Amino acid sequence: MQSAFSDYYDSSSMFHGFLPDIMGTRFDIVIIGKGKSETEEVWGKICSELRRLERMLNRFDKESEVTQINLNASRHPVEVSDEMWAILMDCRYYHLATSGLFDITLKDFSKVIFNENHRSVYFSLKDMHLDFGGYAKGYALNKLKNILLAADIRQCFADFGNSSILALGHHPYGTSWKVGIKNPFVEGEIMDEIELRDESMSSSGNTSSYTKHIINPLSGEYNEERKLVCAVSHNPVEAEVLTTTLMIADPDKKKAIINHFDINTDKIKEYNL
Repeated sequence: MQSAFSDYYDSSSMFHGFLPDIMGTRFDIVIIGKGKSETEEVWGKICSELRRLERMLNRFDKESEVTQINLNASRHPVEVSDEMWAILMDCRYYHLATSGLFDITLKDFSKVIFNENHRSVYFSLKDMHLDFGGYAKGYALNKLKNILLAADIRQCFADFGNSSILALGHHPYGTSWKVGIKNPFVEGEIMDEIELRDESMSSSGNTSSYTKHIINPLSGEYNEERKLVCAVSHNPVEAEVLTTTLMIADPDKKKAIINHFDINTDKIKEYNL
């Protein structure tokens, strides 16, 4: 089990908790304006939920549900849990909404055969697997948002490794939470600052040491552009999907995707580096 760490600062009624290794990155959360015992209880629920989701969605965990699907679905239909079924239906929607650019198979989502009566999935293409890397953190932030709001927490900043963020309310000394956008190719350079209030933000791009991790499922080619895309949305999953797909979309598909989601263009930031 991943270790969890936390501190509470009485003078400012601020709680900070972090998990150093969850969903492939570090998770941090800052909660403002609540008492120590209350925030510690919420932190416990958050840690439990993140660990539960990782056990379900991490394809590198041999015991996870997605791993069991990946191991068996090419041989026979695999019945899935109700939650996994809902996730797969959501991913199917985003696949269609992005003209196939969002694809959790990274190959051909149409080869995943769904049986609604049995809630099972079958891969009609060999050597295929599901990968929720461009979806899971957004889904987790949606779950955490529900936990926070149920506890009447309205001032909070949650962050998966600076790439997937949920901001509720505002910073104690401002009217929003401000996020600096770093140039991944120039150490120490801040290119922009994005203000968030009751919104989520996701970013996707390449760095000098980390390329060939964003693949275009339609062409099978990796994106190696010196580019960074940030998307702001009230829906953390939508933000996550948008950044991944807009990194690889051509101008026509990019326009169609933005129109489909009815996103204001000022909520999409693209930085050519």
